[in-house]
Amino acid sequence: MDELLNMSSTQQVLSMYQHEKCIDELLDGYVKLLDICGIARDYMFQIKEHVHALQSALRRRKGDSSIENSISQYTHLRKQMKKKAKKLIMELKQMDNDNNNNNKLEALSFLDRDHHFFAVIRVLRQVNVMSSSLFQSLFTYLSAPIPSRWSLVAKWMHKGTISCEEKQDIVNELESVDAAICRRIFDVQITHKRLVALESSIEGVENRLECVFRHIIKARASLLNIISQ
Repeated sequence: MDELLNMSSTQQVLSMYQHEKCIDELLDGYVKLLDICGIARDYMFQIKEHVHALQSALRRRKGDSSIENSISQYTHLRKQMKKKAKKLIMELKQMDNDNNNNNKLEALSFLDRDHHFFAVIRVLRQVNVMSSSLFQSLFTYLSAPIPSRWSLVAKWMHKGTISCEEKQDIVNELESVDAAICRRIFDVQITHKRLVALESSIEGVENRLECVFRHIIKARASLLNIISQ
């Protein structure tokens, strides 16, 4: 994308069509994605803070009430995030639909007028599409179902076994931690191990979100610089 935006022909065509509606839509889309990225980063921070609190409570072992309180707070956070994540997924899907519809309309409008401008807009819009796809994957991850203690017991009984080291098909680290803390009697070592795995996963997501944030900022800044010349 950098090479495309640095081409003099690209800069000329963007300046020529700087007042087109699709330019404003692109810039607005970048802003929306930056807002969503900020929400995602905040979610990661909150989960990590609660993971640290759970780890601290497990290490101290000063009483079940401390652990239960940390578990209750973590579970409450997860439930809140699950609801919000589902709404954000719907919002992102609507953005994708709008992008697809705009591509079709622009194809009819610009293909006969300026192939280069249409191609540039499609490439710039791909930043939105790829970012949206990543965010949808993340929010799907965050909206993983939160099992109840009794639903877990029923699931294990259906499989014909209940063991401390059960080999469940857990989709991600969040569900793994949920499963560990939802037991009436849980193994501290297993729970701690799963919390460590979750924390490591969160750090990886945070790094990826930082890269996406910078990429969107750069794309928006480059477009603004070109059309303001």
